[in-house]
Amino acid sequence: MSQSTVVAYKYTLGIANGVLLADEAALHEIDDAVQIAERSGDAFALALVTSTLGTALVHGDQDSREHGIQLQLRMRELSLQRRFTMTMVPVFDMYVAREKARRGDYGGALPALRAAVSNLFEPGALLWSIPGTAAFVETLLDRGTRPDLAEAQAAITRLAEAPTDDDLVARNAMVLRLRALLARACGDEVAYRDYRKRYRAMATSLGFEGHMKWAEAMP
Repeated sequence: MSQSTVVAYKYTLGIANGVLLADEAALHEIDDAVQIAERSGDAFALALVTSTLGTALVHGDQDSREHGIQLQLRMRELSLQRRFTMTMVPVFDMYVAREKARRGDYGGALPALRAAVSNLFEPGALLWSIPGTAAFVETLLDRGTRPDLAEAQAAITRLAEAPTDDDLVARNAMVLRLRALLARACGDEVAYRDYRKRYRAMATSLGFEGHMKWAEAMP
């Protein structure tokens, strides 16, 4: 249980918030923890690191995302059976809906994303509202209607202004990224270049591996 907790604490939100990469080293460490939890017979420890593995995989390529989504659907069912934490259900819903949008089902994905992200802004879940808002905004920008762009702007503002006890640098980095993506979708090249430059500088200065990769991918 101790090892599962450490691995989950390190990688789940670390990968989701762009601090760490879901690279081979990370996946190897998480998979080792899964195997140890399986041998231990500790059901909650196994659920914890299986959830972490699912989160890591959905941040990979298409093949790994499919496996990750299946793991998250399994963990969602366990949560509903009270065999894992209910607080993760909106997270699982968010990732499943984002994958549905990638396959072109915006009509089915966006209502689920709205509901999931709204739940992630509840007290104690703000760290999950960061990747949740990113998934929501990316989906809106992918469809790209005028109302979608307006809703994306409102979602970014909500994230930027959400009250916290501390200044969350992970949130600040994600807000810069999303503002860059929105500016590009709106055709505002000057704002896009400015946000992209600031985002790359922040990601590099913080050493956030995921954000550095996302920033590098921006054209």
